[in-house]
Amino acid sequence: MKLALIGLPKCGKTTVFDAVVGPHKERQTPSHAAVQNIAVLKVPDERLDFLHRFFPEKRCTPAAVELLELVGIFPSPWEVYAESATALTLLREMDLVVEVIRAFSDETTPHPKGSIDPYRDLKDMEQELLLNDLLSAEKRIDKLKKAVTKPTPTQQKDKEELEILLMCKEALDKGQDISTLPLSITQQKLIRGFCFFTEKPKLVVVNVGEDQLDREFKDLSTKAQVLAFCGKLESELLGLEDKERDEFQRAWDISEPAGTRLLKACYKTLNLVSFYTIEGEEIRVWSIPRGETALTAAGKIHSDMARGFIKAEVMSLEDLKSLGSIKEVKTHGKLHVVAKEYIVQDGDIITFRFHV
Repeated sequence: MKLALIGLPKCGKTTVFDAVVGPHKERQTPSHAAVQNIAVLKVPDERLDFLHRFFPEKRCTPAAVELLELVGIFPSPWEVYAESATALTLLREMDLVVEVIRAFSDETTPHPKGSIDPYRDLKDMEQELLLNDLLSAEKRIDKLKKAVTKPTPTQQKDKEELEILLMCKEALDKGQDISTLPLSITQQKLIRGFCFFTEKPKLVVVNVGEDQLDREFKDLSTKAQVLAFCGKLESELLGLEDKERDEFQRAWDISEPAGTRLLKACYKTLNLVSFYTIEGEEIRVWSIPRGETALTAAGKIHSDMARGFIKAEVMSLEDLKSLGSIKEVKTHGKLHVVAKEYIVQDGDIITFRFHV
């Protein structure tokens, strides 16, 4: 999974990045000037921790999330940012966009627009992304209008794509996101390659000041989940030893670190479920969209596993926890043999049987 932090200049993106990643997480060297920071986060998972205690001889592989901080998408009016096009291209590759909005006041770091207004800033950012989508749609529409007049092998497909893009343009002209359109799965596939910004799942993070910790800004967006935390405070917290950190969290009434809250919100926004594999020498967690089948889950692990799928053996992690052993799970009839159409449930432990 890939996430990108974006925001207006002086919104505190880097501080939020540090608050989520911490000083000791796995950071990487950015390969583009448009990437300010990049890190790989291991997703906290109490169920995986339980399985590791249950099978201590096996190595444990948690889910991982790649987090990028992108710059240049919303340059200041007086800035000419050469990497803006690169940043936009990278943003199109992301699974989820995290929009960082400034709410804190700091006289030493004045807001580029002269005042603090989270509602205005979010509206401006979303308008800019919408305009980028509109330009992309219009550019492709102009080409397709010429292409559909010629008897080519792709003429019918071009006509279908043109029809959908005209629908998208109409919505964008009205200020509506493409995600609001009632497109069929076939129609969605035809425009998937555009990776439109207004079609992407989004999460809003409000970077508040220490005097705003009780504000949640839930009404800031009707289209995305909103999280509010103080990036400066949270990044300082992660630099402390465990005992000091616990005292710090209690003193500031912080129930859960910002990074954990963000990752949970991402999973909720993307509507993901987690399943576990325990075969061989490794315990591993995998994430897929809710409602997907055992066949899709098998393909998540390896394409050969999906191609040669025979059956899957499924038990719930909660049943293993309550009954105490795999033997007892079998004895109580809680180990199920399922076909490829089975809908994977959050917390399933799955063993796939396949042949290629």
